[in-house]
Amino acid sequence: MQSALAFESGVSPFPTGSTSEYIAALPPIPGLFAVEQFNYSSSSGLYDNKGNKLPIPFKSDAYSATTRILASYGAEFLGAKVYSQLVLPVVSLHTEVFGHGENHNGLSNVTVTPLLLRWDVAANTNVTWGFDFALKTGSYNPARTSVAVGYTSYQPVLAIRHNDPQGLDLGISNRLLFNDKNSDTNYRSGSAYVADFIGGWNFGKWKVGVTGAYMNQFTDDSQNGNTITGNRARSFAMGPIVNYNAGTYSINMNYQRGLYAANTAKSDAIWINFAMPLWLGGPH
Repeated sequence: MQSALAFESGVSPFPTGSTSEYIAALPPIPGLFAVEQFNYSSSSGLYDNKGNKLPIPFKSDAYSATTRILASYGAEFLGAKVYSQLVLPVVSLHTEVFGHGENHNGLSNVTVTPLLLRWDVAANTNVTWGFDFALKTGSYNPARTSVAVGYTSYQPVLAIRHNDPQGLDLGISNRLLFNDKNSDTNYRSGSAYVADFIGGWNFGKWKVGVTGAYMNQFTDDSQNGNTITGNRARSFAMGPIVNYNAGTYSINMNYQRGLYAANTAKSDAIWINFAMPLWLGGPH
């Protein structure tokens, strides 16, 4: 099956579409904040380099529960507010290929963001920059498809968001994936660009709109020093989003339908997210 997939075993070191409502959404006050994300995603096909479905009997189902902890320091650096982040994803994965099924459960790659910066550039508009380290951690087995990848991924992120509390909401998060070699398999997954996006309209405490993700791998995979030419993953997904913001907490739900895939699986995903403060450190 590996020949039908880009990225090692077809697993990306970043879950595309996961940012969504939280694109450049960093609280302006100091404190400790949490986002709980629950996801179910499914796929029933693999696609070739031209986006055509391959005659390979393939199915996958994945459930994940991710905890994001964000520290807002109330300090400034280079004119920006300063933050750090820790992401802890737990995943349950079932795959079935040619009738052979496997289950794999455990901790996926832990992501650490030592430095996140937020610039307020206009009314209701901000720009954020950060550098994520998706660490070589979690439940990984080189002999099977796993819930973690067996390497570290380095991911600079630049996002912009305009979110009028009584009107238009537009945002995009631009992310690059630069991947270490997997020392267990001597496989290096290629570099990629990921754009998570959101567009909608706020009506008081409610928001409705669309969200999704685009991914384009722009360098080839390689193994044992040999380039795997032209086998680059691409995907696009989009769907509706609804959000309720109660002030002290918010609830978000979205559905992202896989509309295009090449050299990877086409996946549909449902996200339910809760955001809340754990501790507030200043006037609010």
